[in-house]
Amino acid sequence: MSGHLWVGFSGGLDSTVLLHLLASCQIPVRALHVHHGLSANADRWLSHCRKFAGSLSVPFTAVRIHVNSGKGGLEQRARRARYRAFAQAMSVGDQILLGHHGDDQAETFLLRLMRGAGVLGLAGIAESRTVGAGRSLLRPLLGASRAELAAWAADHGLSWINDESNADESLDRNYLRHRVLPALSARWPARQRVARAVDNLRESAELLQALALADLHDCGFRRERCGESLALGVFAGLSLARRKNLLRYWSLQQGGKAPEWAPLQQALAQLSAAAADAQVAVQLGGRVVRRYQGRLYLTPELVHYSMKEIGDQWRWDGISELLLPGGGVLAPSPGWPGSEYRVRYRRGGERAHPSDRVHSQTLKKLLQERALEPWLRDRVPLVYRAGELVAVGGLFTCEVAGLTQAPPPRWQFSD
Repeated sequence: MSGHLWVGFSGGLDSTVLLHLLASCQIPVRALHVHHGLSANADRWLSHCRKFAGSLSVPFTAVRIHVNSGKGGLEQRARRARYRAFAQAMSVGDQILLGHHGDDQAETFLLRLMRGAGVLGLAGIAESRTVGAGRSLLRPLLGASRAELAAWAADHGLSWINDESNADESLDRNYLRHRVLPALSARWPARQRVARAVDNLRESAELLQALALADLHDCGFRRERCGESLALGVFAGLSLARRKNLLRYWSLQQGGKAPEWAPLQQALAQLSAAAADAQVAVQLGGRVVRRYQGRLYLTPELVHYSMKEIGDQWRWDGISELLLPGGGVLAPSPGWPGSEYRVRYRRGGERAHPSDRVHSQTLKKLLQERALEPWLRDRVPLVYRAGELVAVGGLFTCEVAGLTQAPPPRWQFSD
């Protein structure tokens, strides 16, 4: 295996047993602790984890993060921040192991069931996934129970952290853990039955993903400068079930999450009811569904900005990439000359003279003619040299001495 092997080490029972197992087997591993700062005991937990890793002669790394306010509950936001920390701490080729076990799988299944999840959601916690390009996350303990981990810890005299929030039954997961699963397990082997159901559902999910991939191809899938698109007419000809399936799969493929029922219904309803030239923008699984000129777009969420916050222009050397405020990247095209440029967004009233036209025209009209998506028209980078507009990023070069034959600088959005 190339790269390093990490353990996401919170100091709880699960990650403590996992780290001890690997160290006992003399497998080279590193411990990665994420300090959320959400508990008054967070510093004490950090100290415990560092000491335990040291007792095993395991290299230890701690990362402090701030959990922002935003969409989703605190637990969900903390999880997203934690996974970002994993990706940032790891290098290409690294793998990180987490201590999720069979009881976690059963709790997740029931939690998603109560939220009305579909096949993709009910397929449970995946055994592996990517966390950033070239980085993998693995869960090797999904076949074990919490009781088995506790027995290992007791046999080897291990101590671990008990997070006080785990006793709070106002949290759905804790309610399932303390009240529901024990009652189910008293009558049935609940963890094993859930594991069997998850395996069956994962097979069904794989078939639905294969169908979605075929539908995506048949709908004229195309990558765009911001997100991706497909032919709306072909999409509309699919059955309702296949349209839902396609949108779910498409969102996941872009790095979003499986859309919940309500926004999925809203997106499909607006696409069906809107007039041909109407603007549609529906939040869906961390992405946005849009439409324009017979195409259905799925784009990242565009960062809102104000000119007061970002300034009115930015320096560019024409050689390196320029990260644009509010999203987007401006990069030189082959043959584009380095120079002192100023880049800004539209202010209104601009005119431009594309090198492939006889006369100048208002920039507003030119953006319409070039079919630039409406949601990007206030974000298109205008490139100036010595106060003269010389290019509109990704669209055209202006009729300017020395630049007429150069293709315009590239302009793209990353996810």
